[in-house]
Amino acid sequence: MKDLKKQFITTFVVGAVLITGIVILINMIFNNINLGRFDLTADQIYKLSPSVEKIFERLEAPIDITYYVSSSEKMPTKWKNLERDVIDKLKELELASRGKLSYTVFDPSAEEEKEAFEEQKQKESEKNKDVLQADNKPKITRKKIAEQLFEKGVIPFGVQSAERDEFAVKRVYSSLVLSYLDRKEDVIPEVRPETFGSLEYEIISRIYKLISNKRPKVGFFPGQPEPIPQQYRQFYQQQPQDMYDVAVKFLGANGYDVTRTNIKKDDPVPEDIETMIVMIDQPLEERQMYEIDKLIHSGVHVILAAQQYNYRISASRQSPGEFEVSGMPNRLNINSLVKNYGFEVDDKIFMDKSTAYIQVPVYQMRNLGMLQVREQRYEPVTKPVIIKVNNEYINSKLSISNKISELFYLYGGRLLVHEEILKENNLSFRTLFTSSDYCWTREGMGYGPIDVSQPSSEDVLKRQPLGVLFEGKFKPKYVDQDIPKWQQQPGAQPDEEGEQEATLPSEITGDAKETKLIAMGCANMFKNDVLGSVSSHKSLLLNCVDALTLGDELINIRSKNIVARRIKATSGFGKSMAKAFVVWFPPVIFIFLGIFFNVKRKVK
Repeated sequence: MKDLKKQFITTFVVGAVLITGIVILINMIFNNINLGRFDLTADQIYKLSPSVEKIFERLEAPIDITYYVSSSEKMPTKWKNLERDVIDKLKELELASRGKLSYTVFDPSAEEEKEAFEEQKQKESEKNKDVLQADNKPKITRKKIAEQLFEKGVIPFGVQSAERDEFAVKRVYSSLVLSYLDRKEDVIPEVRPETFGSLEYEIISRIYKLISNKRPKVGFFPGQPEPIPQQYRQFYQQQPQDMYDVAVKFLGANGYDVTRTNIKKDDPVPEDIETMIVMIDQPLEERQMYEIDKLIHSGVHVILAAQQYNYRISASRQSPGEFEVSGMPNRLNINSLVKNYGFEVDDKIFMDKSTAYIQVPVYQMRNLGMLQVREQRYEPVTKPVIIKVNNEYINSKLSISNKISELFYLYGGRLLVHEEILKENNLSFRTLFTSSDYCWTREGMGYGPIDVSQPSSEDVLKRQPLGVLFEGKFKPKYVDQDIPKWQQQPGAQPDEEGEQEATLPSEITGDAKETKLIAMGCANMFKNDVLGSVSSHKSLLLNCVDALTLGDELINIRSKNIVARRIKATSGFGKSMAKAFVVWFPPVIFIFLGIFFNVKRKVK
C-alpha cells in the first residue's frame, strides 16, 4: 500500500512538473507571435476600422507617438485604468501599422521628482565637499521639464477627485504627441476616460494631417458682418454681431486655414479651398447661389446648414405662468438651388416631442416702499420647437455622427429628400441623424403666435431626416444660361464711368466632378452661444470638416464607445400582464399537472 502511495505521489509530481514546463515552453514560443484578437462585442468596439491600415500605407516614414501621463497612483479613481487602456489602443495601432508606428510612455511627474531629487542630492554633496564652482553643464530642473512640455503643448489639467471624505482637484498629465519626419508635432492635449472611445479617430485624423504636410484650406460663409453705411446708422442701435466667430476660431485651432467670405463682388469665394461651409439664415442673392453651384460642380465639398425659422418665446400676458411661441420666418430661397440636387429644407414649421430646456427671462414689478423695481429672473422652458436629438436617433455607423451623444437642434427643420431625383442622377445618401418617432409639422406662418399643441394621431410623423450626407455628381442649376449679375449694395456708389456689368455665359460647363455635400436643417447649432456651450456640436462640426476635407477613409472610422443599453419603460398593460403572470402562472401549472397525473392514474 505504501509503495502504491509513493508511486502515485512520484507520478503526480513528475506529471505536474512536465505540464508546467510544457505550458512555459508554449508561452515562450508564442510570446512574440501575434495570433490576432477576436472582438465578440455587439458593436465591435475593440476592432480597428478597415480604413486604418489604408492610411498607414501612405506613411513615407515611421511615426512616433509619445504618451505623457501621470502614474495611476496619482490619478482619481475613475482615471486609474486610463493609462492601460490607452497603451492597449496604441499596441493595436502599432500592430496594424506593420512597423510604421512606435510609441513610448513618459511620466512627467516622476521625471520631475527624479530630477529634483538628483539636484538636491548634488547640492548637498557639493556643500559637504565645499565645492565652490558648480558644473557648467545646464541641469534639467523640474521647472525646465514643465517648460519643455509646455512648448510642445503638453500642459497638466485639473481633474476632480472625490475619495472618502475628501474632494479635491488634481493636476494630471494625459496627452499624446505625434512626431513625423521634420514636420510640426501634433498634440492631443487631453485624453480623458469619457473621450477614450474617439481616441482612434483622433490619432488617425492627425496622422492624416501630418501626411498632407499642409493646413487644409476651408471657406466659411458668412464672412465678417459688413458695417452699416453711415446714412443708415440712425435706424440701428448697434452694428451687426458676428454669430460664427467661435466656429471659425475652433476650426483654426484644429489645424484648418479658414477664410471667411460674404460671396460678394469685392469679397469672392477664396481659391484652392477643399471644403466650403455655408451657414444660411437669410435669403441669398441669385449670384451667390450661382457661386455655390459652381463650387459644387467643380468638386469642392460643401457643408450646408439652413435655418428656415427662428422663434421668440416669452411670458404670456393672457395666461400668467405660461409661455407663448411667436414665429420669425427667415424667408430662405436656397431651395431653388438645392432642389436640383435632390433635397429641400422644408418650409413648414417642424416640431418634435423630444425637447430640451432653455432659460427664458421673466420680468416682474416689485414694490419697495414708494418705489417700484423691475426684477428679472430666468425660468426653464421647453417647447416642441426646442428639439433635442438623442443618441438613439444618431447614426453610429459613420465617424461623422458616431461620437455624438446628443444634439441641441434649436428651432431646426427637417430635410425633404427626393429619392427619385437622387436615383436619376446616380447620387447616394446616408442619414446622419433624425428626429424622434413622434414629430409633426405646421403650415408656415408669418410673425405671430404659433400653435404648439400635439397633433392628432394620423398627423404624427416617424423619424424625419435632419442631417444627411450626399455623394456623387450633382446636377447644376446654372448651366446653359447667363451668369447672374451682382446685386448693387445699399449705399454703394456706382462705377465712376457708369459702366454696366457685362452679361457673360455661365462658367459651369462639362461634366460635374464627384463631390460630397452634408446638409442640415439648422444653422443655430453652430452659432456662438450654442456652439460655445454644447461640446457635441463642436465634435459634429469638426467631424464634418475632417470627413470631407481629409479623405474618404476617415468617414468610416467609428468611435468605440460602449453604449449603455437601458431597459425601456414598461407600459401599464405590460405591468399588469407581468403581475398576472407572476401571481397566477405557477398555480395554474400546478392545477394542470394535478389534473394530468390524476387522469393518468385513473386510466391505468
